[in-house]
Amino acid sequence: MNPELKQRIQQELKEMIQIIKQTEQFLTQLDKPLESTIETALISAIALNLHSFYTGAERIFEAIAKEIDRSVPTGQNWHRQLLEQMTVEIPQLRPALISEDTRFLFDELRRFRHVVRSIYAYQLDRERVLDIAKRGFAYFSRFTSEIQHFLTLGLEGTVI
Repeated sequence: MNPELKQRIQQELKEMIQIIKQTEQFLTQLDKPLESTIETALISAIALNLHSFYTGAERIFEAIAKEIDRSVPTGQNWHRQLLEQMTVEIPQLRPALISEDTRFLFDELRRFRHVVRSIYAYQLDRERVLDIAKRGFAYFSRFTSEIQHFLTLGLEGTVI
């Protein structure tokens, strides 16, 4: 595996960890009584972090699609197609990057990112933002494990 690709993937994972840590701090703040404007600001910040979290994962997917698959989807649904591409094993080239369970979760994050991009922050649904944050970040360890497994296979030269 290209060492630069491995380094890019590891850097994205580090950035995603920082997003998780910051979001956990925001979630802790929401456990306290707050003025409504501060609570709204925290919900907006969490939504933006969810957006950034998915974007980091998508950067990993896109780098693998470019560098290894030599095929990046195009067109209106390319984000969804890229996510699906990462669940497919390509014989003689690479194993599946993520499981179907991880794809399902990240597809929800992908759709939520679209919402964040499309509406005004004050229109965000507080409960939906919190639900996605709690579930989405809870699965980060699975995602990391799947990525590390992929990197290990590539380093050993057995598959990639």
